[in-house]
Amino acid sequence: MSLGSISQQFLREVEAVTGCPVQVQADEQLQAPLLARVQMARGAVPLHRVTYHPNARAMVDYLIAFQCSFVLRTYTLTPSERFDLTDTAESNADSLAWVRSFPPSAGLPADRQNAFADFLKTSLMSMLRSIPVGIRIDFDLRTRFPELQDAQEQALRRQVDTHAALLKPDIQRTVPEIPLRLNLGMNAAFAKFWGAEFHEPGWTLPYLAAGALGKGEALLTYLEALGVGPAHDRALIQSWADELGLGHWLRWIPHSH
Repeated sequence: MSLGSISQQFLREVEAVTGCPVQVQADEQLQAPLLARVQMARGAVPLHRVTYHPNARAMVDYLIAFQCSFVLRTYTLTPSERFDLTDTAESNADSLAWVRSFPPSAGLPADRQNAFADFLKTSLMSMLRSIPVGIRIDFDLRTRFPELQDAQEQALRRQVDTHAALLKPDIQRTVPEIPLRLNLGMNAAFAKFWGAEFHEPGWTLPYLAAGALGKGEALLTYLEALGVGPAHDRALIQSWADELGLGHWLRWIPHSH
């Protein structure tokens, strides 16, 4: 596959800054809303991996730039400023309590309850890691690389549509009330921010009807209040978690290479 000049620029920059090359490959196992993901070099794996869904091949240059930006935001910090995000024991207890008190899952065998709880926890942690900082990255890319805007807009619109699926009553009936509300709040923030950018005010109406728009707007205030540089990413994520009542879920540990 032939890559464009901008994605090649990002791949070279990541290798120059981190000392590790970037492997790019398709992965049809990625599930919506993920179009791509990055795994940073760790220990015995001396390379970064960017994977993308084959159905998103037309957007691959934008997706590479987006995923590489997460690596660059980490490595442009000094080593003492770099942290990784993991979860606490409280996150496991909370998510399992949600599952056990939710009528459709209250009677499931323990192993299935644990799997459902882990899914809920992992989904929320992934959103906290990716959405607030991802908005920062996307806005920067949109400003600096107009050549990527068409693919970027296509990807963002697809994410808004994917998020909106959670608003369907039949889907909502399968999710406990608390994680559903937290998920909708983050999705509302995403829809509000990009709806303003793309002149799509209607994107927020379903979240208003669902009672989630206020929380989305509250989350966006932290984007306005905190600096845009990578040194503020940890505070941004923590602020979103605190606003959602999940601050006790987050454990920050020194970044390991």
